[in-house]
Amino acid sequence: MPRPLTLPNQSKLLICICIILQIWELYVIKNRPHGTWWLLLIAFFAGGLLTDLISGIFHFTFDYVWPPNTPIMGPIAVEFHEHHLTPTLDPSALTANLTKGVYGAIPLTVITLCVAGMTPDTAAWFAVIATLGFTNLWMLGFHQIHAYAHMGSELSADEFNRAVREISRLPEKEQRKEFARLFQALGIPPWVRLLQRSRLFLRPDVHWQHHITFESDFSSVNGWSDPMMNWLYRLLIKRMTAKPVSAAAGRSLAGETREGELRVEERQP
Repeated sequence: MPRPLTLPNQSKLLICICIILQIWELYVIKNRPHGTWWLLLIAFFAGGLLTDLISGIFHFTFDYVWPPNTPIMGPIAVEFHEHHLTPTLDPSALTANLTKGVYGAIPLTVITLCVAGMTPDTAAWFAVIATLGFTNLWMLGFHQIHAYAHMGSELSADEFNRAVREISRLPEKEQRKEFARLFQALGIPPWVRLLQRSRLFLRPDVHWQHHITFESDFSSVNGWSDPMMNWLYRLLIKRMTAKPVSAAAGRSLAGETREGELRVEERQP
């Protein structure tokens, strides 16, 4: 059976193309009339929310929708499965992390440039285009931000998984406190910790709620969309008769043994 089509794991060429397109995009936004600082500020936060929402929806589909042999999407779903089994991400792998962001950022940047070229010069359209522009910037860095929500290369996978199992047995209110304590011992740069504590970057103690239940907190950027989306994710999961490979792996990691977890063959087309 032929292997499904995959995307390159890392590409400096694609990163350079993306950066060039985004510089062009920022130039176009800068030269549109009706731009104000308060509109740019609104667009920055709206773009962060939109990117967070997109990342959560795609994460959900990789966990619960795509079979492994689906072209492009299948191999990504398998990668999520492996990440759930061994939840290590390395922030120092900058090229690989940015490449994952490029696959979303380049199409969105092209769309933004097209919208900018076809719309009138009004304040409303400036806000829309600026929001799309900031969405593209957030998208480029989303996986690097996600990597900082993990332990990187500071702990071995076995040691970290053991800590996750122990924390998962605690009451829910204590889990976040223990996760926060766990990540305090890691070599996260001070400026990243500041952005995490201010909730501009995804907080490790929040993101690891996903790695406990795999039924909520799917976002990978800042977590802003999770409160309004978690109810929908849980509702969709309850309606599914089979759990995905990646979710089953996560439940095993957390020490859960619920009856009726995924039988892989049920998801095969």
